[in-house]
This record gives sequence, structure tokens and C-alpha cells, in this order.
Amino acid sequence: MKTKFSGILTLLLAFVVQLSFAQEKTISGTISDETGLPLPGVNIVVEGTGNGTQTDFDGKYSISTSTGSVINYSFVGYKTVTKTVGSANNISFGMEIDASGLDEVVIVAYGSEKASNVTSAISVVKAEAIEQVPNASLDQVLQGKAAGLNIQTSSGQPGASGTIRIRGTNSVQGNIEPLFVIDGVPVNEDNFRSLNSNDIESVSILKDASASALYGNRAAGGVVIVTTKSGKKGSGTRVQYRSLYGVSENIDPNFELMNSQQYLTLRRANGFNSFSDAEIEALSNQTNTKWEDFFFRTGKTLSHEVNISTGGENSSSYNSIAYFDQEGVTKRSNIKRFTLRSNTSSNLNDRLSVNTNLILGYTKNNFSSNPGTGQLDNPFINAYIGNPALNPYNPDGTLDLYGTGDTGFANSPIVALNQATLNTSSIDELKIVGRVAANLEVVDNISVGGSVGMDFEQQKTTTIVTPGSLRGINDATDINSINKGSYGEGYTRTIGINVNSNISYKNVFNEKHDLEVSLFTEYFKEHFDRFRYTGYGLDPKLIGSGNAITPGLSTEQDGNGDDQYYYIPDISNYAATNGTVVTTYDSGLFSYFGVVKYDYDNKYGAQVSLRRDASSRFNKTNKWGTFYSISGKWNIHNEPFMQDSNLFSELKLRGSYGTTGNDEAAARFGSFSLYTLGTGYNASNGYFLNQIENPDLKWETVVQTNFGLDFRMVDNRLNGTIDVYKKVTEDLFLNQPLSRTSGQQSIAANVGEMENKGVELSLSYDLIRSDDRKGFNLSVNGNVALNENKIISLVGDGLIETGRTVLSEGDAFGSFYAVRWAGVNPNNGSPLYLDKDGLITDTYSDDDRVILDKSFIPKYTGGFGVDMSYKNFSLNTLFSFAAEQYRNNGSIAVVEDPSLISISNQSVSILNEWQTPGQVTDIPSSAYGSTRLLSTDRYIEDASFLRLRNVTLSYSLDKEILERTKLFTGIRVYAQAQNLLTFSKWRGFDPESNISSTFFEFPTPRTFSVGFDVNF
Repeated sequence: MKTKFSGILTLLLAFVVQLSFAQEKTISGTISDETGLPLPGVNIVVEGTGNGTQTDFDGKYSISTSTGSVINYSFVGYKTVTKTVGSANNISFGMEIDASGLDEVVIVAYGSEKASNVTSAISVVKAEAIEQVPNASLDQVLQGKAAGLNIQTSSGQPGASGTIRIRGTNSVQGNIEPLFVIDGVPVNEDNFRSLNSNDIESVSILKDASASALYGNRAAGGVVIVTTKSGKKGSGTRVQYRSLYGVSENIDPNFELMNSQQYLTLRRANGFNSFSDAEIEALSNQTNTKWEDFFFRTGKTLSHEVNISTGGENSSSYNSIAYFDQEGVTKRSNIKRFTLRSNTSSNLNDRLSVNTNLILGYTKNNFSSNPGTGQLDNPFINAYIGNPALNPYNPDGTLDLYGTGDTGFANSPIVALNQATLNTSSIDELKIVGRVAANLEVVDNISVGGSVGMDFEQQKTTTIVTPGSLRGINDATDINSINKGSYGEGYTRTIGINVNSNISYKNVFNEKHDLEVSLFTEYFKEHFDRFRYTGYGLDPKLIGSGNAITPGLSTEQDGNGDDQYYYIPDISNYAATNGTVVTTYDSGLFSYFGVVKYDYDNKYGAQVSLRRDASSRFNKTNKWGTFYSISGKWNIHNEPFMQDSNLFSELKLRGSYGTTGNDEAAARFGSFSLYTLGTGYNASNGYFLNQIENPDLKWETVVQTNFGLDFRMVDNRLNGTIDVYKKVTEDLFLNQPLSRTSGQQSIAANVGEMENKGVELSLSYDLIRSDDRKGFNLSVNGNVALNENKIISLVGDGLIETGRTVLSEGDAFGSFYAVRWAGVNPNNGSPLYLDKDGLITDTYSDDDRVILDKSFIPKYTGGFGVDMSYKNFSLNTLFSFAAEQYRNNGSIAVVEDPSLISISNQSVSILNEWQTPGQVTDIPSSAYGSTRLLSTDRYIEDASFLRLRNVTLSYSLDKEILERTKLFTGIRVYAQAQNLLTFSKWRGFDPESNISSTFFEFPTPRTFSVGFDVNF
């Protein structure tokens, strides 16, 4: 009986197992939007399990489950759909737009917000606009992508960072850049080269006071919030591999230089040689050196990346590892970067969640030293002004790195080749950004949270001047100069700790009244260490480390005449090290703040914030600062009188007013008296007063008003944003001049006021929207910003000279101050100028300088692009532009200077030099000497430009083909070009510079690259 019962039980169990397996099935289908177009990226999760997936580009999906299970389909801006699995194996349907419309989630200060509830001026740049652009620094990737965001860089070297301005310049001597926040951690604004742009999910640019006031004293320049990628709950496991290879080439400047025949003929006309025509022709046929070919190269770029994302029911993660290697277009210019990224999110239970973020980056950056400076240390000037008739080779065919004669301009290109080939400048950098955050819902509607973040940065800078270089042997008898070679190392370490705690109350009353109240405390501390030393006298056999420092002499011969520069140790006569510098400091900030948000029926909303900051930069009198904002919105499209209109799907009016601060306007100890150790009377050591205290020194405060309009219309084809703003910087930080009897030249004080006002417009329009995603689709997008800057008040007589530019009441920051150029006298070839009264004169005087309506800060900035797709192909373009910006062109001033004919190649334009009475030309007679060093506007040129910044052509493989492999879920290949074309009147190298005067700077290269993305 027992055996019979066991048999029946076994049969019953087998039947149950068989039935269970029979119920397992694969559900597939296609999800579309409200218009019937396939909807990619829909999250699909089997309820109660960690089993999940997403729809592909064609809206298709496939998931394994069982009969009777429940599947949830969700997508941002659409209503969540729940389906129960029955006998059918295909579940396809169209999703409906949520009642809140296309309500994306926008990252804001200390949180996120639905787009319909945002009351502030915020621009968002998404991942697809940032990924796979072969730039080592994120800031350069963002140019042209957001209205009011202007990024300028003075160098095209790999890893070079630019100057970032949001809505103009808001400080004269303080920090003008925005606060940068990566995953909730404030970071060093001057360094993005250690961040992999492919890890970024979005960048939010907070522009008005309402958006940025919660960051208080650090937000005067706006805020840039970088949110990195994270795993999506319920998405399953995904693996992606990316690779890119590219080449970069130098872009020629907008001026033409003389060839050998032209240059030798010009030198003869000015008495610097006596060659006959036949001799000049013979020499020019023999040697016509294009020195650019010896200084510039084709740079290569290579990157590899693997990322893995996971998503279960209660947890998700995103991890990536990447390698980036980019050569510059000059020797010894490159960057190698290794990055590691880890992001986790866990719901430990229904009320407690924990998130962690970690970014680790190591960068090795070699760069050409001192571009934009003088001849000896700037390889770029010599690539263009070098004598084209000079042979760069030795008789045995090797490259001549020493030349003959003196070490000045006579052998200028060889001098620079020597420097670029033998000397080294580099930065080794370790960057770690990490954060742990937790949030606990204590009771319904009330939650508490906290986070601890760290920004760690350690740099080692190395500068090597070899004994065999021209700089190494220059002034070889002076121990205080850089002679006999030198080795310098500098170490800096910065640790920023940010601790935040908060409590929030959030509730909805009567289904219409949405209220949220949040209170925060925050503590920030930064510790900085710096140590630097320089050792003089290097052993050439040990170049590359500090072990080479062995004091000695350099002589020209070793006795056999083989070596031009030979090293002889001589410890008794020379000190080993000089110029040791040690710096250390701590600074801190303590804050408490709160924000109240209210929304009524998704029609009317308001937000009020208040923040109190205490900064260690100020004394007890002004240690605390108060910053606030108030803003509101009106969703007009949700009003009853709009319901019968199909024109607008969104129409929102915004307004805001508030204040932000800038404690970095002052030095870290700007309000205190400082003493310095030095040598005084009779060579006695002692302390002397180096800075007078100002107990009244306080924050710079930016007061900003903003009105905006957001709209979507014509079946969501046309989307746009318009903002009008005015922001005034009060208590502008400047150095106030003092009487000489005080023993000091100036004292730090709040003695000025500056204004920025402008208009911003962003638009996108779907010109052609196919019924099928694989049909032809065409859209355009663009943004433009107008910003007008004016200095309202200054200390003293209201005018402060700053080189070729000036600070003046009623004029824009960065306005040029110069004598106006009036051309060339056709009767005698003399230079002509305008005096202060506007009358023509041939006599130059500094007293005739006037303030010009020309600034190196552009008045108009923006960008636009065209996106099109057909079947599996897509083409994307991005243009950026700037208008009404001016710069002093020091490069042209050198190659149009007749006084330099004997030592420097010249532009072909100098062939138009005045020769005979009545000749009309813009090049004066060389008899009147040089005008290069005079403060005139002759070379202040229009640097407005339009640049084709990026073109990308890509192809994605068909999903049907990939499904057969049972391995790949997506493969995309692409080719792209950067900085392909630039249209500008500027005659220099790159009009997109962040300085007022340029001089043979490192040019921005043109880059071509190919790559592919593979999803598993």
C-alpha cells in the first residue's frame, strides 16, 4: 500500500512539474506611442520578480515569464500599463500620454522635479549630445548646446580646460565660473579632464537665482549639475563595449607667409643681403622650408570602454571602465586617461534607500610649455616666423637642433625645435569623487536623509629643462637662472568634504494641493597642500627624475669636439636646489537652508528658498551671508479656456527673483592682515606687513530677475523656451588704491557694481516626422543668447586700466582702451591716428586713447544643428557661433612688422608696403618703424565666428539580424568630424579664445574619427 501511494505521489509531482514548465512562455510584442510610432526604452518588469527588459529602437521586446503573471510597462511622460499574461504570446499596444503631458524629470538643486513643476530657468543637455565626442575635457563638449552657456579656451592642447560663463561675466577679480556639482558633490571647476563624458546621463545648467539660490554663496556664476549614468530597476543585465579611433590635424591660420624667394627679396630691399636675382632664385629653389611640417604632426586618438548595468526589482547598478589616449598635433603633447565608474542604488525596504557613487580617474598629461608667450619657450611662433631659406638638416641628414650663430631669432625655428624636442612639461593627476546617500521615510509623507561626499584631487607637475637645450645653456653662469638644465616637481593635494542632512515633508491635499517643505544643513571643508622645488644642474644620463640633479657646469666642448654641450659636475660652485615653495591652508563653509514648493492642480506653482552661509574667508563681522529666491509658474495649457485649443500641448509662464553669492571674490584670507618673511635693512631677516586687513570685506551678491516662457505646439513638433533676465552684482570686489604713506598700494574692498542683462531663445522643430521610424525624419534645433554687460560703478575716478583693456563705468567688461588707427598717409606712407577729438594726426600719444565699443567677451552666442534619419542611417550636425567679440591679434602684428624683417618671416600682405606718393595701402612705410607695441586698435580684430563643430554619420544594424545571433542587442558604427569648418574675419589661429590678446597660441585641431558601440 505504501509503495502504491508513493507511486501515485510521484506521478502527481511529475504532472505538476510538467504543468509548471508548460506554463513558462516567451512574451514578445511592439510598444508604440500615441501616434503609432514605435517607442524605444520602455521599461518592462514582471511584477514581484527581478525579471525585466526594455524595448529596442523599433519598440520591440521579448521577455520570459509564465501564464498568470503580471507585467508592468512604464515610460517617462506616459501612463503605466499593466497586463496579465494569458494564452497569447504577443502583447502589443500603444501607450497614452500621462495627464501631466510630456513631463520629463529635470535634475535641480538638491533633487529632481517634473518639468511641468519647474519654476526656474534651466537648460538640460542629454547624454546623446555628449557621448563619443573625442574631447578629453567635458567643458569643450558642451559648447553650443545650451542658450546662455559660453565656453572659451585659449589652447587646443589635449586636456586643456576652458573658461565657462553662464549669462556673462559677473565678477572682475573673483571667480566668474559656475559651481560644478557631480552626483551631488561640489568639485573643482577647473578640471574635467579626469571625467569620461560617456558616463554622463545629463547636464543641467541652472541659470537664474531660483534655480541656483539653494547653493548660496557658491552660485553667483550659476550652477552646472552633472548626473552620471545609473542602472534602471527592472532592466536586467546589459553590457556595452565602445571603441573610437581618430586623427587630428593642425588648422592653418588665416594669413599667408612668404616663401623663400619673397622673403630673401624683401630682406635685400631692406639692406639685409646683397644677393642678385639669380642667387635668390637658386637659394629659394634649393631650400624653401615649411617649418610647420617639423613642429606639427598628425595626432591620434584611441578609446576603449566597457560598461555593465544591472537592474532588479529593488536594486540597480552601473559600472564602467574606460581608457582614453589622445595625441596633440605637436610633439610632447598628449593625454592618457584611465577612468573607473561605479553607481549603485538599493531599496533596502519599503522606506529605506541607499545610493553610492564613485568616480576614479587617473590622467597623465604632457603638454608643450608656454604657448602664447615669447619666442624662446613658444614653439608655435617659430613654426610660422622661421626663415624659409634656412635648412633644417645637418650635412649628414639629421635634424639640426642647435644651429649656428647666436641663440636668438637668427635660428629661431631651430631654437624652438630644440625646446620642443628636449624639454618636458607634464601633469600626473589622480581624481576621486565619491558619495554615499541614504533616505528614510520615517512615517508617511515625512522623510529624512543625508549624504557624505568627497572630492579628492592630487597632482604632480614636472618641468624638465635639459642641459643640452637652448634654455638649459642660456645665461650659464647665473645660478638663479634656468641654466645647466633644471628639474622641477610640484605636488598639490586638495580634499573637499561635503556633509549634508535634510528632512522633508511632502503631501497632496484634496488631489489638487501639492506641498513640499524641505530643511537642510550642510558642512563643507577643503584642505589644500602644495609643495614645489626646482633643482639646477642635471646629469644628462639621468634625465627624467630628480636623481639627475647634480650641480655642475655646461661647457661647449668635451675636448674632442664631439659634443656641443658637455656636463661637468662641480658641487663646490653651485647649489643643488632653489625656489622651494610650501603652501597649506584649510577653508570651510557651514550652511542651513530650506525650500517650500507648492502646486495647485498642476496650474499654479510657487517656490521659496532661504539659505544662510558662514564662510571662513571673512572675519566675524561679515562671516554670515543670507541668500534667497522666490519664483512662480502658470501652466496656461491646463486652464479650462485652453482645452478646446489643439495648438499648444504646453504653455507655461515662469518668473523668479533672488540672490546668490560669491565668497571666492575675496582671497582666502582677504579680510585679514598678512605678514611675510623677507630680507630688510642690512640683509636682516624679519616679518613685514604684506596685506592690510579690511574688517568690512564681505560677499559679492548677485541679484537676478528672470521671466520665461516654455511651449510645445503643432502636435509637439515645435518646442521652445524664451527667457529674459537682468542680474546685478553688488559689492563688487576690487583692490582699492591707498596712499603711499600706508606702505601698501591697495586694500581689498567692496567698491563696485556690475550688470548683465539679456535674452535667451531655444527652439526645436520636427520638419518631417515619418509615420514609421525607419522612414525619413528631419528636425532642426537651435539656441541663441544676447548678453549685454555694463559696469555701473567703480572706485575712484571710475576707470581702471588692465593692459589693453579697461574697467570703466558705463562700459562693458573687457572693453579695449586704445588709440584709434586711421590708416596710412598716401603722400608719405606714415601711420595715421585719431586723436581724442577724432581728428587725424600722424603723431602717436597715449593720451589719445579712448574706450572702444569692443570687448573680448561676445555679445551673442549660440548653436544650431540639423538631425536626420532614414531607415538605419542617421546624420547629426552641430554649429556654434559667437558675434560681436574682439581680440588684439598679436600674431598678425609680428608678421606685419617691417622692423622684424631681418629676423622673422613676414606675411605676404607686407608686400603692399607703401612705396610711392599717392599709393593707397594699409601697410605703412618701413621707414617709420614698428607700430606693433603701440596701444592702437590696428590689430584689434573682429573675432566673431561660425564653426561647424561636429558632424556624425551613423548606421545601426537591423534588430532582426541581431536577434538571430542571440548575443547582440544593438550594434552602431559611426564616423564623425570635429571643427571641420570655421568662418571668421579673424586672421589669427582660433577666434574661440578666452583672452583679450592672442600670440601664436596652441591651435584647436581638426579631428576625424570612427567608432562603434556594441550592446550585449
